[in-house]
Amino acid sequence: MGISKLTNSEITEELTNRLQHWKLIENKLQASFKLTSFAESLTLIAQIGTISEKLDHHAEIWNLYDQVTLSVWSHDAGGITERDLEFAQQATSAYQAIAGRGQAYQSQTTTSPPESA
Repeated sequence: MGISKLTNSEITEELTNRLQHWKLIENKLQASFKLTSFAESLTLIAQIGTISEKLDHHAEIWNLYDQVTLSVWSHDAGGITERDLEFAQQATSAYQAIAGRGQAYQSQTTTSPPESA
């Protein structure tokens, strides 16, 4: 049995109740995290790598000095699944542990991926 894509209402409920700092952008979950230094950004990226390997689910990662932006979706399901929500929750927890903040920060300026060709 394949992985099931979540409905828009299921995604909205999760974003409202559990992942307030994540947004649904072009059928992908996306969040930007502001840290205090490039070294902290690299620490977060390394932890994201560990999470990705553990979940066997890999996000797109962009870094601009003290900011890390993540974008995740399930290619095989053609949208957002429970696996994406679990990744987002674990990535947020990793950020909170590094930043020492009670809540994740979504930057006002987004580190954007390069334009698709």
